[in-house]
Amino acid sequence: MKDLKQLLKSRKSNTKKSSRKPLKWLFPLSQERKYYAMLLSLIRELNTKIREVLLPEIPSMVREVEGAIVSDRADDFLDRLSGLIFYIRSSMQNKIETTIKGADDTAISVAQFNRAQLAKINENVFGFDLLLNEPYLEDQLKIFSKQNSMLIRSLVDHELTQVSEIVQRGLQQGERFTDIAGDISKTFGIDRRRARTIARDQTSKLNSSLTRLRQMEIGVEEYIWETSHDDRVRKTHKANQGQKFRWDTPPKVTGHPGHDVNCRCVASPVLDKLLE
Repeated sequence: MKDLKQLLKSRKSNTKKSSRKPLKWLFPLSQERKYYAMLLSLIRELNTKIREVLLPEIPSMVREVEGAIVSDRADDFLDRLSGLIFYIRSSMQNKIETTIKGADDTAISVAQFNRAQLAKINENVFGFDLLLNEPYLEDQLKIFSKQNSMLIRSLVDHELTQVSEIVQRGLQQGERFTDIAGDISKTFGIDRRRARTIARDQTSKLNSSLTRLRQMEIGVEEYIWETSHDDRVRKTHKANQGQKFRWDTPPKVTGHPGHDVNCRCVASPVLDKLLE
């Protein structure tokens, strides 16, 4: 902070005292969409493997259960089902690792986008970009990588667990193949929504953390809450619109922008003290 004050003082003659408002701090929407597209590709490939590998085997399982002796009904088809699920999970490993790598690249892209927001605001208000050491950046990227690696793997595990349970329940209850297949297809829609939540929530949380850390590093103590100004903004967040908050005192109901699940709000820095 001492170096920053010296920098501001030394360049004061080149800095225009202006009443211009800082540019709006933007949400990394493009990065969120790219991340969602990667997760959706993962789910689609998994869904394809389920259709190609598992579904063709279900009719024979149905016949096997219908013709089996009651005491033997749970033996053979459960082993076959377990083997098919294991095969599908194993065949998805390369796609999973590729998606995890893509998530890491997304984190870097979000960090670069977030950094650009600060640079634009500094240039607009001060006439130059403030230097940043960013000792926290590596840790923030590591946290994102670890969390998203688990979330990506959980997408596949959750889908396969659901499918396995649907098949077991359907066979045990004497359901037809079409009923079982229909229930399986519904899980794809559920996982699509889950993937969208992961993409938006994780992108938002990383952006929010970097916003707070970077603004505080250059001496910003307060921010103005900005929503995305659409009909999806929840009431508690809409109530914060245009309000001033301190970084060391987060709003009790909502937390800082980006903390709530699926929050697309951002924090525009209050630079009055730096301009004094």
